Amino acid sequence: MRRLQSGLAPGTGVQRSGCVAGGGCVRDRAHGSRGHGASCRLAGDDGCVVGCLPRASRADDPALCGPDVMSAELRAQQPGSEPRMFVLGPPELRAAAAPAFAPERRFQLLAVLAVRSGQWMTRDELASLLWPEHANADARRNLRHVIFKARALPGVDGIDASEHALRWRVSTDLLAFEQAWSERDALVASAWRRGALLDGIDDPANAALGEWLAAERARFDSRWQQAAHAALGASTTAPQRADIAQRLLEVDPLDESALSALLQAEMALGQRAAAERRYRDYAHRLAAELGVEPSRRLRDLFAPTAVAADTSNADRRAPPEAALFVGRRSELAELNALLATAECRLVTIIGPGGIGKSRLAAQALRRIATEPGTGVWIELQDLSEVAALSARLAQRLGVTLADAHDPLEQIGRHVGSGRLCCVLDNAEHLAELPAWVEQLLAAAPSLVLLVTSRSRLHLAAERPFTLTGLAVPDEDSRDLEAASAFDAVRLFEARAAAAQRGFELARHLPAVIEIVEATGGMPLAIELAAAWVRLLPPEEIARELRDSLDLLERDPASPGAPARPEHRSLHAVLERTWQLLAPAERDAMAALAVCRGGFTRAAAAAVAAAPLPLLSSLVDKSLLAVDENGRFGMHPLIAAEAAARLAADGARGRACRDRHAAYFAEQLETLVRRAGADHSPVADGVEHDFANCAAAWTHAIGCAAGGLVARSVEAWRVYFESRGEPARGVAHFRAALGVVAAERGGDALGARLRAALSRLLYRQADFDGALSVARTGADLALRSGDRRALVACLSNAGSALCAMGQWTQARQPFEHALAIAREDSVAVEIGTALTNLGIVAKKDGRYDDALSCYAQAIDIERELGHHMAVVRCLNNIAGVHMERNQWAEARPFMERGLRLCEHHRLGTMTPYLAFGLGAVQFELGDLDPAEARLRQALEHARSGEIPVVAILAEANLARVAARRGDFVAAGERLAAAAREASERGWTNQLLHQALFLGECCMLAGGRERAARLWQMVAAHPGSEAGLRDSALRWQAALALPNDELDAAQRDPPTLEATVDCLLRGGDLVDAAGAVR
Repeated sequence: MRRLQSGLAPGTGVQRSGCVAGGGCVRDRAHGSRGHGASCRLAGDDGCVVGCLPRASRADDPALCGPDVMSAELRAQQPGSEPRMFVLGPPELRAAAAPAFAPERRFQLLAVLAVRSGQWMTRDELASLLWPEHANADARRNLRHVIFKARALPGVDGIDASEHALRWRVSTDLLAFEQAWSERDALVASAWRRGALLDGIDDPANAALGEWLAAERARFDSRWQQAAHAALGASTTAPQRADIAQRLLEVDPLDESALSALLQAEMALGQRAAAERRYRDYAHRLAAELGVEPSRRLRDLFAPTAVAADTSNADRRAPPEAALFVGRRSELAELNALLATAECRLVTIIGPGGIGKSRLAAQALRRIATEPGTGVWIELQDLSEVAALSARLAQRLGVTLADAHDPLEQIGRHVGSGRLCCVLDNAEHLAELPAWVEQLLAAAPSLVLLVTSRSRLHLAAERPFTLTGLAVPDEDSRDLEAASAFDAVRLFEARAAAAQRGFELARHLPAVIEIVEATGGMPLAIELAAAWVRLLPPEEIARELRDSLDLLERDPASPGAPARPEHRSLHAVLERTWQLLAPAERDAMAALAVCRGGFTRAAAAAVAAAPLPLLSSLVDKSLLAVDENGRFGMHPLIAAEAAARLAADGARGRACRDRHAAYFAEQLETLVRRAGADHSPVADGVEHDFANCAAAWTHAIGCAAGGLVARSVEAWRVYFESRGEPARGVAHFRAALGVVAAERGGDALGARLRAALSRLLYRQADFDGALSVARTGADLALRSGDRRALVACLSNAGSALCAMGQWTQARQPFEHALAIAREDSVAVEIGTALTNLGIVAKKDGRYDDALSCYAQAIDIERELGHHMAVVRCLNNIAGVHMERNQWAEARPFMERGLRLCEHHRLGTMTPYLAFGLGAVQFELGDLDPAEARLRQALEHARSGEIPVVAILAEANLARVAARRGDFVAAGERLAAAAREASERGWTNQLLHQALFLGECCMLAGGRERAARLWQMVAAHPGSEAGLRDSALRWQAALALPNDELDAAQRDPPTLEATVDCLLRGGDLVDAAGAVR
């Protein structure tokens, strides 16, 4: 504890100065980054790298990460090279005299370590996995013995062990699979599977190991099935397709896509009889196990017209949207004409649920947004607050939100003057939406909004567009020719023909007309009723619908009886639809109601135990929809009906929510594990299933499931940080702190939560709060033995101290973090700690120490493949040379960094390096290229919301102007830079403006005034070592007489008076005129 306390000693109230977030990605929150050198600071070099929980570091912010970072040499395993350890099937070590694996502890240990090849696993985790029935001390003692025995086995080498963790650096077929799949080589990836993961290593007496194996097998099988299906689509021959399909069916016998491919391959090979037998067996199995029949697509394979089936459509998931849209010609024309008018910026399609608002909006968007980037669709059904809507819109538009800036203003700047149509679908439940819409329209004048809602937004700019049911035949249009021209009849006919091959409208016309009249032309009700034709003739459907409506009219007080006619008819259709479902279909629909915003096939299997044939059957019945990506969804009204059914069975509802929370916690943990050096897959993965992930988190908190919360922490931290929403993240994690008290051994969870929370508080510029939370988290991490959380909290504490200008105090927690990282051999943590210590050394003026730290860090980051971190190290090394006035030495590091940015598309670092190179060129006297680089940096900084670079670039362009004698331009640029720094309260930036003002005064002939300004800068408590050195060196270079120098040193101006002067343009024109 003594060591920790010394590392986290309370601050002494030193004048705050800017510490940037993100290890060089300058985002000063409260006081700004400032720089120096002989004349200016390299933007982006002083950002302390704040800590996070175990994960691979993000490319644009190399955060601390833990032992699950795969070693570089294993990631670099060459395609085609033979792995030493095989785990995709019965485990096998390829080495001379290697023994056969058996369900013994030494082999189980090796098998577990091989699955996590190159990744650290804590001794506690391994001990509890192999000896769950033992106390921790006894289990760890057993583990030590088993490690000794495992290392003694022939061919076993590369096991690294620390006091707290182990890893085995061994090449495996699992790594080979992951590499091939990451490169989208589906055929190679799918070929690696020999059987079930670690087949034969199970121990029936060890439930903990069994659960771990089941989870790992399910995770791998899901990934392998994705690869195998992709390989199926890429296969060019029938035998190859048949082989892959058979392997898929070995994993999941009810994989209908694989079966369809196999049947088509067999028919292409002339084996139609075998294909028909296989189909009949499959149909009998479905009927026996699920009570459903094969999907329509599978049934059609054996229809008379499908003898020469088109195998290219074997994996077709959903018909194109246009094929699902029937009618609405006049409404669509009217809506498009309205949206085309220049003065129309907000249209709300209003109508009851199920009336077809979303499909009409989709068709309108398709016609309006004919060019890429001119239309965007935003689903609101799964959102509960407009803050999440801002984040979703930004993500869809490709806008990276900057912390502490209005997201709608940033979106507006991104949209610019180009006309963009945005659809907001299912808007009625967001009470704050009208105010949000007004702000968005004001921020983006060229934006057009199309909203679907059950009610108006009641805004002045709103154009309501009321939608009613489809047209139904009147009394004079009962013959076939006239009736078939009505949209409601056309929709019924299209859906009935899809459900029952050979459906003839002419035979059932009177019944069809009665059905569409009873439904009031509501598209959803028509589609559901049409799906019944597989079981009932239209005449029976009409009778049952008529009886149901009569029953509702006789009992208007029945629970949930709808008040409006269209609701009454839909309720009757939904009730009868539910009755016609097989029990397995009803169970699946109810269970799937816990999903939010849609779900994947894998989620349906995990939450509702619903295999693909069951989902296909529900799609055929219009109860589920499936998009072109294979994602399923329910109409909100159908979802509400299913949720009501589930709510009637409390115990089953809780079990479904438990499975839902467990599945999505697993998904979030997997996202982090696979992310590598890039945050974007994690943030995008959370965004893609945001509503489900949020519901799972809320449920885990509500039932105090600390294990599920712990598995989700890091993915949520990455999401909120990547999306520039630290405030939402802080609230998110604070809500989970109550789980800690209810969790046995809650210290570890508390430490992880506080590691994430302190990082986001830092991002929010609440440095005091970040420091306090990080200290508490570090104490909890010490008690629980969670060293990764400890390192993260130490790093966050150090970063907060840096942000408050307490560089000396920050050194201790950074050194503590480095010591732990080195003890545990966690390379990414070592690199991060070295970078942070280099920053502190530079701030203290220990330039040799800084260069040593950066040189060690850059070697580590290169080995890990963290290109962004390498660029930052180059940036930092150049910054040290600039501090020393070694401008020529700094230049190649800047140029190399820019080349890497271009090669690896690291656009976020380009403004910093462009500014740094411009500053170097300025000091070397190359004014024209310096001005070009500085203008480039200013442009990128303005568009990328990086104010500190914009301020520094503006100020240095003032210096260029002054060098050329243009003191009017110099004064204007200094005023602009000082205005922004003053508005943000960035003291150190203002000190830099004062330094530069002195230079301009000197060039204008005001040498004594320059000396007084530089004296103020050197004496100010907010100035750092390099800034002070520059001011004193420049003052000495003036070679003023002693009496003038003494006067300047006795009577320097105040910073406040200097800022007032800067805002006036520094009075440079008057000074220059006086000299002349």
